Amino acid sequence: MPRTAKKREYVVTVSYCEKTPEEAERYYQEGKYIVTYGCIYQLFYSTAQRTVYGKGIYKQAGMTKRGRFFAMDAKTVNHLVGFKLVNE
Repeated sequence: MPRTAKKREYVVTVSYCEKTPEEAERYYQEGKYIVTYGCIYQLFYSTAQRTVYGKGIYKQAGMTKRGRFFAMDAKTVNHLVGFKLVNE
């Protein structure tokens, strides 16, 4: 049986969360934040790399179940942490 080469898909990784470039771009355009078990990430766009990346802005354990992530807007993030972390 001949081996076929698999087409390698490009993914954007924020923490352990892998997303397609289109999905990451959509989250960035909508102003979403990625919330994981131990950190909240703000999304940025690198014009040099032409990709979206995340930078941790707040750390606290137990914000979600381990292994899960959520894309949240600024109002929801502020409600989750209990103070005004990001501008709405």
